[in-house]
Amino acid sequence: MANRMLVVFAALVISTMPAAAQSPLVCKPFNAAGEVSEATYVEADVPPPGDREAFLAGTVNDCPRCDLHGAQLQGRDLSGADLRASDLSAASLHRASLSNVRLDGAVLSSTNLNLTDLRRASLIKANLTDAMLYRADLSGAILTGADLSGARLQHARLTGALLQGATLKGAWGQSASLANADLRRADLQLANFQDASFSRAILRQANLANGGFVGANFTSADLTQVSAFNADLLAATLTQARLVSADLRNARIDGAELACINIDNAVIGRVMP
Repeated sequence: MANRMLVVFAALVISTMPAAAQSPLVCKPFNAAGEVSEATYVEADVPPPGDREAFLAGTVNDCPRCDLHGAQLQGRDLSGADLRASDLSAASLHRASLSNVRLDGAVLSSTNLNLTDLRRASLIKANLTDAMLYRADLSGAILTGADLSGARLQHARLTGALLQGATLKGAWGQSASLANADLRRADLQLANFQDASFSRAILRQANLANGGFVGANFTSADLTQVSAFNADLLAATLTQARLVSADLRNARIDGAELACINIDNAVIGRVMP
C-alpha cells in the first residue's frame, strides 16, 4: 500500500505542472543521516565570575557568570568572547558581532538580538525564551538543548545550525532558513514557521504538533518518527522527504507537494470524534 500511495502522490504533483514544464520525475534514493555526537555543556567548567565593570567599560570582552541584565551592548564586537553562564536577560545586543561567542548556559530571555551576527556561536542549553532574533544570523550555531520558547526568529538564518533537543515551542519563525539544520527531538509545538525553509534538515523524532508550517519547504528533509499531529502543512513542499513512521493524524496537507516521499509505517488520516 505504501508504494501505491507514493506513485499516486507523484502523479498528482506532475499533473499540476504546465504542459511545457513537464518532465519525467526521478525519485532519488534517500540518504538517511547518521548519528552524531552532540555538544555538551558542563557548568562546573565555567571560570569564576569575570570583571563586570571592565566588561561594561569595553576594556575586556570576556565576562563569564556576569550579571549583565539589561545591559546596553548595541553594535558591540564580542566575537569569540566567553560569556558562559552569564545573565543577559532583557539586554540589547542589537546588531552586535557575536560570531564564535561562547554563551553556553547563558540567560538571554527577552534579549534584543535583532540583526545580530551569531554565526558559529555556542549557545548550548542557553535560555532564549521570548528573545528577539529578527534577521539574526545563527548559521552554524550550536543550540543543543537551548530553550527558544516564544522566540522571534522571523527571517533569521539558522543554516546548518545544531538544535538537537532544543525547545522552540510557540516560536515565530516565518520565512526563517533552517536548511541543513539538525533538529533531532526538537520541540516545535504551536510554533509558526510559515514559508520557512527546512530543506535537507534533520527533524527525526521532532514534535511539530499543532504547529503552523504553511508553505514551508521540507525538500529532502528527514522527518522520520516526527510527530505532526494537527500540524498545518498547507501548500508545503515535501518533495523527496522521509516520513517513515511519522504521525500525521489530523495534519492539513492540502496543496502540498508530495512527490517521491517515503511514508512507510506513517499514520495518516483524520481522528474521528
